[in-house]
Amino acid sequence: MSLDILVQVLLSGLLLGGIYALVAFGLSLVYGVANILNIAHGTFLAISGVIASLIYAATDWNPLLIIPALAIPVFAFGYLFHATLLRPLASRSKHDETIGTVLITTGALIAMSDITGVVAGTNQRNIPVRSDMLEFGEVFVSMTQVWILAGIVALTLVLHLYLKHAWFGRAVRAVTQDPMGATLCGVNASRARALTFAAGSGLVAVAGVLYALIYPVDPNMGFSLTVRAFTIIIIGGIGNLAGAMVAGVMLGVAESLTAFYWAPKWAPAISVVLLLLILVVFPRGLGTWRRA
Repeated sequence: MSLDILVQVLLSGLLLGGIYALVAFGLSLVYGVANILNIAHGTFLAISGVIASLIYAATDWNPLLIIPALAIPVFAFGYLFHATLLRPLASRSKHDETIGTVLITTGALIAMSDITGVVAGTNQRNIPVRSDMLEFGEVFVSMTQVWILAGIVALTLVLHLYLKHAWFGRAVRAVTQDPMGATLCGVNASRARALTFAAGSGLVAVAGVLYALIYPVDPNMGFSLTVRAFTIIIIGGIGNLAGAMVAGVMLGVAESLTAFYWAPKWAPAISVVLLLLILVVFPRGLGTWRRA
């Protein structure tokens, strides 16, 4: 086994894992605060990536311009989606609310994938940005990969600080821990849930643009991305950004190693295998080991 090849594969896995973690951050917020199993979460990424590739092909914009141009409308769409389809379920029983959210988001997954497939086609697309290459012996890293990784780290840090110190971040954490207590303290829990769902949607739109910069996207890949995101938040712990980052990197590296040294078709299955192994050792997620 060549060390240079191994390093190249590990770098690819690190980048893929960072994007997976970014997707999982949004899903973790939505599930932790709004208590919504958003089955369409990965589809938001897939469709965002397709739209971003179409925007780039039509305008040749810098991806840094495409990110806000796409994230803001997706944020607004997420808010309206929650307000019109998911918020009314809050008046139902807990069981009915859970079943209802699963059915609605699954229906949204199917509808959005089909509509995007009809309008934009089902062919795989990407954002073919030209980039300089950095050489470290036989290891090659593009500047696009460097900037994407730096952006993921910066966005993770900003999100962590915002949730910890900003008023809305504290309100979100309060709703997660005790919705009734947060309401008594003046927090509008319903509005916090809607904004959290919107923020999770906007965050996954950002991940969609980053994903399309290095990997092909198509409208039908959303569900597999949702499964990976659920795997990451189960392994890392709900609401644990550090745990999600570690779990995302683990999954990305595991998939890259499996695809290169075994077969690409087995890479998606590794998430389930990794989930089972972690749950056997740490039934409550990686955060329990740190606390212990």
